[in-house]
Amino acid sequence: MASPASNGAERQSGSLVVVRTVDEITSETFVRITADGSVTAYNGHVDLGTGIRTALGQIVAEELDVSFARVVIVLGDTAVVPNQGATIASETIQITAVPLRKAAAQARHFLIARAAERLELPEADLKIEDGLVRGHDNRSVSYGELIGGETIRLELADDVAVKPVGDYAIVGQSMPRVDLPAKATGELTFVHDVRLPGMLHGRVVRPPYAGVDAGPFVGTSLLAVDESSVRDVPGIIAVVHIGDFVGIVAEREENAIRAAEQLKVSWKPTPTLTDLADVETALRANPSTPRTLIDKGDVNAAISGAAKPMQRTYVWPYQMHASIGPSCAVADFQSGDIRVWSGTQNPHLLRGDLALLIERPESEIEVIRLEAAGCYGRNCADDVTADALLLSRAVGRPVRVQLTREQEHAWEPKGTAQLIDVNGGLNADGGVAAYDLATRYPSNAAPTLALLLTGRVSPDPAVLQMGDRTAIPPYDYDHMRVVAHDMAPIVRASWLRGVSALPNTFAHESYIDEAATEAGVDPIEYRLRYLKDQRAVDLVNAVAERAGWTPRPVREEKDGEVVHGRGFAYALYVHSKFPGYGAAWSAWVADVAVNKTTGDVSVTRVVAGQDSGLMINPDGVRHQIHGNVIQSTSRALMEEVSFERGAVAAREWGAYPIIPFPDVPKIDVLMLPRPDQPPLGVGESASVPSAAAIANAIFDATGVRFREPPFTPERILRGLHGDARPAPQALPAPAAPQPSRIWQNPFARRAGIFATIAAVCTAAIGVGAALLPGRAIAPIARPDASVYSAATIARGAQLAALGNCAECHTTIGGAPNAGGRALATPFGTIYATNITPDVETGIGAWSYPAFERAMRDGQHRDGRQLYPAFPYTHFSKTSEADLQALYAYLMAQPAVRATPPANTLAFPFNIRPLLAGWNALFHQTKDFKPDPAQSAQWNRGAYLVESLGHCSACHSPRNALGAEQRDAYLAGGFAEGWEAPPLTSLSQAPIPWSEDELYAYLRTGQSRYHGVAAGPMAPVVRDLTALPDQDIRAMAVYLNSFNNAATEAPEALAARLESATQVTTAASTGARLYQGACAVCHEVGGLPLFGSRPSLALNSNLHSASPDNLVQVILHGIAEPASSDLGYMPAFRNSMSDAQIEELVTFLRRQFAPDKPAWTGVHETIARVRSPAH
Repeated sequence: MASPASNGAERQSGSLVVVRTVDEITSETFVRITADGSVTAYNGHVDLGTGIRTALGQIVAEELDVSFARVVIVLGDTAVVPNQGATIASETIQITAVPLRKAAAQARHFLIARAAERLELPEADLKIEDGLVRGHDNRSVSYGELIGGETIRLELADDVAVKPVGDYAIVGQSMPRVDLPAKATGELTFVHDVRLPGMLHGRVVRPPYAGVDAGPFVGTSLLAVDESSVRDVPGIIAVVHIGDFVGIVAEREENAIRAAEQLKVSWKPTPTLTDLADVETALRANPSTPRTLIDKGDVNAAISGAAKPMQRTYVWPYQMHASIGPSCAVADFQSGDIRVWSGTQNPHLLRGDLALLIERPESEIEVIRLEAAGCYGRNCADDVTADALLLSRAVGRPVRVQLTREQEHAWEPKGTAQLIDVNGGLNADGGVAAYDLATRYPSNAAPTLALLLTGRVSPDPAVLQMGDRTAIPPYDYDHMRVVAHDMAPIVRASWLRGVSALPNTFAHESYIDEAATEAGVDPIEYRLRYLKDQRAVDLVNAVAERAGWTPRPVREEKDGEVVHGRGFAYALYVHSKFPGYGAAWSAWVADVAVNKTTGDVSVTRVVAGQDSGLMINPDGVRHQIHGNVIQSTSRALMEEVSFERGAVAAREWGAYPIIPFPDVPKIDVLMLPRPDQPPLGVGESASVPSAAAIANAIFDATGVRFREPPFTPERILRGLHGDARPAPQALPAPAAPQPSRIWQNPFARRAGIFATIAAVCTAAIGVGAALLPGRAIAPIARPDASVYSAATIARGAQLAALGNCAECHTTIGGAPNAGGRALATPFGTIYATNITPDVETGIGAWSYPAFERAMRDGQHRDGRQLYPAFPYTHFSKTSEADLQALYAYLMAQPAVRATPPANTLAFPFNIRPLLAGWNALFHQTKDFKPDPAQSAQWNRGAYLVESLGHCSACHSPRNALGAEQRDAYLAGGFAEGWEAPPLTSLSQAPIPWSEDELYAYLRTGQSRYHGVAAGPMAPVVRDLTALPDQDIRAMAVYLNSFNNAATEAPEALAARLESATQVTTAASTGARLYQGACAVCHEVGGLPLFGSRPSLALNSNLHSASPDNLVQVILHGIAEPASSDLGYMPAFRNSMSDAQIEELVTFLRRQFAPDKPAWTGVHETIARVRSPAH
């Protein structure tokens, strides 16, 4: 198809339009043909990747007798397209294309009549070839010539004659989708790519009641917004809050993201929400109103007389649209001219919501629809559009807003859970005695979120009649009753592909399959007894033949660990308001393989048959069937929303996995040709039989009926074995004691008296020392940097990097070395000092002797004792030449005036003179002494590690007073909430450290056999890049001398460990979290992502005695890796709940360190690491 042409001056201005008058001032255009021969057609629905733009173009081109390439289809722009409602229920081709087809036909009739008049020939003697009307005498006239300079307006007629199918040349032919080239070449297609002059960026902060949109607390829970909490973020334009709506606008997107994370917002406590841990119980308790859809025969009498009663319950889970990309929109609020760019499926409905939101007439608002992340239903596209409009109104400039993954998952209206009870049974002859179905479906249209948060609409739980789609089975039972229990949502819920038809059909098709088994009749033969629709019968027989179905009156038992099965299901998707109308007929034969040991279910093949009537674009229909099979297989096998305390807990792909490409079944599509029948909706039909076909196949494989999707491994195992499967038991704790964590909490063993005795002794010594105050060293004028050579300053820079000085002496976002960083200790908080050469607040007035004394003795220039958080106990070993070079470097840096906050230490630790006693106990000022028995390289490494490198400051345990335990050198410790693991043979790593691996780790931040530097170690490695290779090698040589050599070749051991710990099934919540959130980067055998692919089987943190590091890296990620070559790891603190992280941590330990005991206290560790004070 063509692209919209520009209005050239040479173009004639005439046009022909076919319109439908709405009222006295409003009309809707369906087709426009201009004097230059271009054709534009308008439809109120939007293309969701379903190919309707292509199919509609074929319809228009066919009816107008013009080439497909000449037609431009305009979709979803409220300024120009007709209002045809939301793009739902597979209605576009079946319903909304009808007036478009008639409009094109009407225009053709008008033009051919005018051509007949112009050429003075009968209409029957005229033929049309690509908009050129030609007579038998070869005279011709084009559509453009027939229009000329006129403006021709035709009112759409309902009785217009359309082309007979036999004359079709374009409709019915496969056509490449017209939207794909622009996507492949990166043209502006998606709303995420919209950029406007002067555009700002916004982010929103959602309330804590995640995913709930009804109740008196909705829109009324905000207590306060502390705008001062984001004052340090550059480029903030506005903080906007209205009711419970909170948003931030910034010049740059990264600043808006940072501000949204940093903004301090206070909320009222959320009331207790409905517990959704047991969906069936929750739905039964939800208030409802029964509505009878059909009551045929005498159901009660038939059930009471049944020879074999059958009462069954089917439970459908909450599911997500799971849009791959979070929703995004752009809004430009100008008085009287308001435009939004949105990925909505409901342009006109959205325009009405936006008008209500900002209290402006709809005529002032234009919704321009662009493609977005697909969803087939109602995701957050409308919500984010309203967010963008509120923020644009607040700042008077265009604003782009994109939700986070967590916001999309938490707040999108879910495909609701459904509860279906079926009562019935079999007669003595095996026939269905009665069918009595009651369905509960708590959903509505999900009001646009900003309307609720700002109080523009009341958060009352509205009830919509949505549970009746395909609720009446397609089978002709003599005694049948169907009742829909209409109810309000429990959590935010709305349309999802298949709506209630998919769960209802799951019940219909599972029940009749079970009835066939009880009757001893083949499942397909049994269905055909009750199918009276000949098109349905034809489809069922065709699919059975295509699949090679073998009749099976009795199920055969299957032996082996992996068993195979085959299942059938059929549906006519009946949609829209009850009683609705049918879309395409669909039938499945699904083949499955079930591993009885792991519980894994693989759908290996699907034969999907469909009767779609006339197929406009057969390839497009085939693609739709493929998409339905893939998505609905995913929903049947693995998709289920989890909740905690009534709020949505599944906020990322680990907690809500979708089917990966390797698990997509082989799909064999059978399309029945029905060119003589009207075209039907194909967007959803093929998904409707899915879950039942798969469940019936699982029964054929295992002999067990599963009535509650998704069919996850643990659900399969529970069905096969009941609850008797033994839970894995923790191994006994190791005999070796864990490294002391007393540094993290020095009073954890207050029952002992050591800490008290030590403190008293220290105090006594300190009091004595206090009587002899330290000597002050006179200030000097700041030394001129020119007195130091460039080589000396460069050497000093290396030494500062070795000491990692800037890491502690620079606060977040502050100037380097200007101090102010809070250092949490067990005794309180110490704030790092300013070590820039500022005379007033830094060390600019310090002479070298004052600097040297601080480094060696821990004394300030003015004589005060320095706290040993400053590791002078190590720096004292630095050589004179190196201290002078370091002094020169610091004095050559820019001076920054900055006074750090006062320390907040508990008594008696806030009394500095007492530190003299601490020094007397624990500090010895002495130079580094080389060991003559060792090599020069070993001694060089020892000097670097023990002096400025101060490795043991973190990697050695500390006593009750915070001093390193001298008899446990490098035996492991804790720093900044992270475990600093042993660097000796005490290491818990499955493969011992070697010189080469130590070198690789210190040089690059990664070791193949140990993992990637994270936490406090990442900046250390980053700083070490300033050191030459020979120094790094020397450190590796020295550190390796504390380790035992490996008894097995490392690569062979690594291969054995990785092979033994491969994840082959996802039979637990933790395993699914791993598969969804971790495996893409960590699974063995894949390509490196972000420059690295750390092996969890070899990772030291998973083999440690403590879960701290693993919890830290999961919660906080690696935002600033040691090297850009390593990329980063995302943080999951906002994506996973404590319970989910506990499941994941427990699984990772059990899976990848199976020889180690289960960790204890994981829950408490997560709470501690997550706490802001940590």
